[in-house]
Amino acid sequence: MTRMQDDHRATPPLATLVAALAALAAVALSLAVVATAPAHAGSPDETTSTETGTDTDTDYARMVLVLDSSGSMAEPAGSGGTKIEAAKRALGTIVDGLPDDAYVGLRVYGAQVFSRDQKGACTDSQLVVDPATDNRDELRSALQQYEPYGETPIGYALRQAARDIGGESTRSIVLVSDGIATCEPDPCVVAGELAQQGIDLQIDVVGLSVDAKARAQLRCVAAKGNGTYYDADDADDIVESLQTATDRALRPFALDGTPLAGGDSANPTPVEVGLWSDTVGTTSRTAERWFSYNRTMPGSTVRVGIASLGGNPEEWDTVQLATSTPVGIPCGTDSGFKNIISSELLGAEVAAGTQGNDDCATSDEVLISVSRSLGNLGRGKAPFSLQVAEEPPVDGTSLPEADDWNGLVLDPPDVTGKPGRVDGGDSFATAPVLTDGAYRGTIVPGETQAFRVELAYGQTLSARVLVPPAGPALRDEVGLQGPFGSLHVYSPMRGQVTMSGDGIKTTGFAAGSGSDVLGVQTPQVRYNNRASSSTLSTSLPGYYYLVYAADADYLDRSFEMPFRIDLQVRGEESGVPDYADGQALLTGGDGPLGEPVTTTEETADPSEPADPSETSGTDERDGADGAERSASDDPGGVSTLTLVAAGGLCAVALGCVGVALALLRGRRRA
Repeated sequence: MTRMQDDHRATPPLATLVAALAALAAVALSLAVVATAPAHAGSPDETTSTETGTDTDTDYARMVLVLDSSGSMAEPAGSGGTKIEAAKRALGTIVDGLPDDAYVGLRVYGAQVFSRDQKGACTDSQLVVDPATDNRDELRSALQQYEPYGETPIGYALRQAARDIGGESTRSIVLVSDGIATCEPDPCVVAGELAQQGIDLQIDVVGLSVDAKARAQLRCVAAKGNGTYYDADDADDIVESLQTATDRALRPFALDGTPLAGGDSANPTPVEVGLWSDTVGTTSRTAERWFSYNRTMPGSTVRVGIASLGGNPEEWDTVQLATSTPVGIPCGTDSGFKNIISSELLGAEVAAGTQGNDDCATSDEVLISVSRSLGNLGRGKAPFSLQVAEEPPVDGTSLPEADDWNGLVLDPPDVTGKPGRVDGGDSFATAPVLTDGAYRGTIVPGETQAFRVELAYGQTLSARVLVPPAGPALRDEVGLQGPFGSLHVYSPMRGQVTMSGDGIKTTGFAAGSGSDVLGVQTPQVRYNNRASSSTLSTSLPGYYYLVYAADADYLDRSFEMPFRIDLQVRGEESGVPDYADGQALLTGGDGPLGEPVTTTEETADPSEPADPSETSGTDERDGADGAERSASDDPGGVSTLTLVAAGGLCAVALGCVGVALALLRGRRRA
């Protein structure tokens, strides 16, 4: 049994830490399962915990919180009071937000055996709340029974936690610790072993006022466990770190679409307008997936797009989309190419019936193929979303000529007001909506953040990401130069928008000794942009996606890099085509084209920061100075900003799981 409050040393603050972690875990779990269950797939899969035998019917992933109950938790925290008191305050702000159907369990270690020379000290870890749903009250009650007491058997506790949540579905462990392991096995080795067992598991770690040696070990646990490490030195830091982890845990990689298995070239699978999901492999039997679409109106344009995720982080990866007629006449080809050191969002878009190809415009049936190729080490399958739309022919020809993707001149967004905090989604399916304004956030190595912005005919998007110079704390982590970052725009059909010109900059440093600015500006959305493959991606109105990514750190370290994003939609709606016979664009949905089917995020208001304490006193000058001020003026410094980020020429391993930033490493699944 657990040592109760009869010991006079300290009382239950750890309990609150547990509760908070539970909430954090729940959030992570929710996103995790979203990643594994495609939209419109019906009821979620039922899974069973290996230890508890509990069946779950939930939209959330499995999560177990692992909390430190060792004697050192009674030591002073950075801001006064004890570590456990600080943890209690932080976690108390999170547990109440735990959804009823979040599947969460709680494990503690160091709670029963006092010293290492006593029997059982290095196996002193208990599952105090079985993984289950709707168990907030049980979590709160269990937490109140524990206090700082014994040793720190982290490795043993991690192994047990992996058993607690079984080997099925997306799973996450959130570890909160204030020190280095005092028992074998080595937790870093254990984390690596668990990650190599072929189970979709991520381990995120929050270190409470740890010294350099403990930090190094805990960072290793997160890195080997496909997770992210967060430092927390006082109560405020703990609140922020756990909240950040919670927010990001809600963003697992998710591809939207109804599951539909493609066929081969001889037997393509019939498909209708809408969003669909499938996987494509790299072997001779799985390297191509074929679909067929039958036109519903003469003279229409069949629009097709795909979204996928780059595979092996250290290799190139390409997905290719092609359309053709049944007799093999090509109608369009496009590719998404991963060119950074990580997993990365990939998109491609084609149209059958444009650019003067009569056969493709008149064929009743259009064939669609999706293929994939990897580097020398690449194998396995990659999930993808397939989007199909049909556009009627237009009446008349009095529409604006095509805009040019080349020779653009970036007109910096004209935004005022303090930047609001916002977290991007880690896929097109989880991207929140942004409107004109300034936003701020942080990104970690290997992370991708996606946002969506609605554009009408006649409008263009201008956006830039401002990266301040790394502060002293961050420079200690990354040296003079940190990872690269990249900024791209994708169309409502998920094809990458081509742009080139003065001020357009899509790659740069996500952290470095100096400031940096990335900038993008799309061609104006026009119907006649469809006539060229270079501007096809800006020929339809709907949700466009702004994607910011950061490369993985070459030493597998995790740290937060602040950024600010300014964006503005310019122009009034104009040049709207009149479709023949009063027909409408067929997309399979009621909302704007490109709207994800798995999320219902509300529009982010840049004037409403998530927390008043996170409001920065940024002046509104254009350029990197504004971003630097918005980062440095925030009480949390580098670690408080949280916005958009996505990889540059070298990308990072995405993996999203459990807590922390849905740590993109290892969790990205369809």
